[in-house]
Amino acid sequence: MRRTPSLLAATALAASALLVPATAHADVTDAKLTVAFDRLAEDRVAKISLSVKSASGVTGVQAHARYESSTADPYATVDLSRTGGTDGDGVWEGEIRPDITARAGTTVVDTVITTADGATTVRRAWIDDCYVTSIEGLAAAPAVVDVEHPDVTLTGRLMVQKSHDRAPEPVQGMTVNANSAQTATGPDGSFVLRTQGGGHVYAYAQGPYCALSEDSPVTVQQQATEISARVTPGWTVAPGTQVSVDGKVVRHGSAGLAPAAGVTVGLDLASGLADWSPLQVKTDADGTFHAYLTAARDAGLSGTVAVEARGGEFLAGSKASLGTLNIRNTSTIDDFVLRGAPVAYGEAIVADGTLVVRPNYTDETDLPMYLEYSRDGKTGWTIWARQTLPRPKTFYFNTTKPVTQDGYWRFRYPGGPRNTAAVSPVKYVDVKYRTYIYNFNASPEPVKKGKTITVKGLLDRFMDKAVPGPNAPVSIYFKPSGSSKWTQVAVVKTASNGWFSKNFTAAKDGTWMASYNGSATYFASNKPSDYVDVR
Repeated sequence: MRRTPSLLAATALAASALLVPATAHADVTDAKLTVAFDRLAEDRVAKISLSVKSASGVTGVQAHARYESSTADPYATVDLSRTGGTDGDGVWEGEIRPDITARAGTTVVDTVITTADGATTVRRAWIDDCYVTSIEGLAAAPAVVDVEHPDVTLTGRLMVQKSHDRAPEPVQGMTVNANSAQTATGPDGSFVLRTQGGGHVYAYAQGPYCALSEDSPVTVQQQATEISARVTPGWTVAPGTQVSVDGKVVRHGSAGLAPAAGVTVGLDLASGLADWSPLQVKTDADGTFHAYLTAARDAGLSGTVAVEARGGEFLAGSKASLGTLNIRNTSTIDDFVLRGAPVAYGEAIVADGTLVVRPNYTDETDLPMYLEYSRDGKTGWTIWARQTLPRPKTFYFNTTKPVTQDGYWRFRYPGGPRNTAAVSPVKYVDVKYRTYIYNFNASPEPVKKGKTITVKGLLDRFMDKAVPGPNAPVSIYFKPSGSSKWTQVAVVKTASNGWFSKNFTAAKDGTWMASYNGSATYFASNKPSDYVDVR
């Protein structure tokens, strides 16, 4: 706000509420002190006025003037006289004359009130004894600046007025400031300040001259900004996770969008969402920034995250809402094992795994776990079996529902208010039909050497019921007596009724065996055997 000589010329300083401790408890119920001081008055007299209310009555009021410090020895002491009212509710007045030549600057005025009860009360005020200063002809070149052209030259003359009847005159050697620029006035009070942007031209109190501050005549054209950012590792994180917010601030420059360097950027977070986050960061020369936060330890919290580019003298601020951060324990399903795959048609699935929840500060319980099935492993997942875990742990599914089709299997934990959902890796299970060879026989036995031995049997396959296995290759093996080695001697196809038969010439004693070795659709069969004595 611009301070004018007329405003500075006559100043009335009111007492503060400060109550200086007294030697006893006074019965003063109200005491208001004012000190009127006109800096442009020729006599430079400070007029003291004190209104007091006291139950016992005021017996005396004395004013002490101290230079610069309330603890300094008084340079003047004045007894105030009651000019109105009564000793119990009256007004006391007096004058002091500060000496600007010897004591320019602050004078502390303490008024000591003595009451009939023997106690004292102190009220304090201040006056600033200095000559009124002003700036004449303050000008700026150029008058309009922006972030691309921030440099400006400020010129003017520093003047001082000592009384109402005297015209302002130049002040030489007084320090004048604007932003970070500083200079001293010349013999004619003139100054030149080279700085950036607008702001104020100001001078601190120096010697007998008052401080001043005036708005610079500079118009700053602000440029609009845009801010964008991304959040990693994502919008759902575990408690205590460090979340990075990386982005960029650009400004709408004269030639289009340009990086905004040195801009203060801050995060605007929902209450309680973060255990810690830096208050602000600065953009680099290319306009980029890196901010971060540490997610709170309380799983289950959710809240919005926004990023804000703080405005400044040259750039307008901007803000972008980024999304909702969810703090959840991280769930995984480990060690997924399917027992006994491939599975025989009509048998049950047996599987196990481990549900892990981290960091689980909330010690979650009653966790639903599903075993799910899909024909193609992508769609149509259905719950095959379910159970509830008392806590995160290893679990075991031994289902009773028969499996009749190939397909894909997985475990799924649906998650909860404090935990993320989890899905195990998908595993394929091939379902095959079991097979069995019945009525296997090698005959006759005993048999004469050189005669015919017939090896036969019935191959069944088990679907919804046992049915013959037609056109299936059955391997015939022979192991001579005294040997441990089986030798494949023939492969025969089963007939439409599942029977197979093969004739061999009897050569030596030994054991005959048949085996169906399986296919993509059928399991291998059992391996029945029969011993034949050749004579």
